[in-house]
This record gives sequence, structure tokens and C-alpha cells, in this order.
Amino acid sequence: MGNALKMGVRTVQRFNAENRAHRLLDKDKIRSAPRHPTTAKEIQELQQKNPDVLEQQQKKDERLLGFLQNIRVDSMDPEQQKLQPEETTEPKPSVSKMHRTLPSNRKPLAEATTMFEVPDEVPEGRLTVPMAMEILAKHKRNPKEWPVERLATDYKLDLTDTQNILEYFQSFKVIPIESSPNPPPVRLMGR
Repeated sequence: MGNALKMGVRTVQRFNAENRAHRLLDKDKIRSAPRHPTTAKEIQELQQKNPDVLEQQQKKDERLLGFLQNIRVDSMDPEQQKLQPEETTEPKPSVSKMHRTLPSNRKPLAEATTMFEVPDEVPEGRLTVPMAMEILAKHKRNPKEWPVERLATDYKLDLTDTQNILEYFQSFKVIPIESSPNPPPVRLMGR
């Protein structure tokens, strides 16, 4: 019932709205919105202190009008090149498409059977976690057969990056808390 009453009020408010708007716009002097009492009081105080401020505000500044009259804006459309018969009318790719191509494989990903997700293709200079573990194992088993230079060339890595991997990267370890008398505190990321 209340909704029907609202619809009736809304219909009355919107009745003849276009004609009322035109009538209001056709008036020579549009009545300004009423001022808040505190604003009106401040304006009166300002007029008493500086009576010429209101006159300056109403007057047109001839100097500024002269600046506007001296401005000239010429707009010209760029010339369009005529298409040669061998040229195609296909749109050029946008900037974002030129840097990044769409994926060629659109099949859904299979369920991961290993702990780490291994991509099909690895770019040069990059490693997956299993590849890094393999590098560590090879170098640890036989450093003479697998020196840093050979690992860098086999896996297409930078020599300094390979040295840093062997020096700083460690295999993942599970540390049981029950075996230690004082377990280390758990640190949350970002704290």
C-alpha cells in the first residue's frame, strides 16, 4: 500500500516537468537559492567593512576581456593518408597488445600432482623450484663434474645468479617442533 502511495506522489512531482523547466529558464532573472543565516550575516559584515568589493565583483574587467579577445584558436584536422591497394584496413594493435601476446594454450589447467606447479615452458634465465633443487643436488653430489660454469650453461642462467643460488638457496626442511625444548616463535608475514 505504501509503495502505491509513493508512486502516486512521484507521478505528481514529475507531471509537466519539462514545461515547468522551460518556464523557469525563460525568466530573465532567476531567483538565487536562499542563503544560510550565518552566511548572510558574514556578507553584510563584509559589505560594511569594504563597500566597494561588491561593485568590483559586478564590474567587468576590461583588461581581462582584452586578453580574451586576443586569443585565437585555429583547429585543423590532420590530413588522412589515402590507402594503397596493397594496404589492409585492419586496425593496428594497441600498445598493450604489442607488448604482450595472448596465450596460445587455452586449455584448462590439469590438477597439480606435485607439491609445486611446474609450467610447460620456462624462459631463459628463470628456474622452477624443482629445477633449483636439481641444481643443488647435482652440485652437492659431485662439484667437480657439475661446476658453477657448467650449471649456468646447461640451465641458461647468468654465472653470478648460479653462484648466488648455490650459496644462498636451501632445500626446504621440515623442523619438528616437538623435538626442540624451546620451539621458535611463529612469525607472521609483514609483522
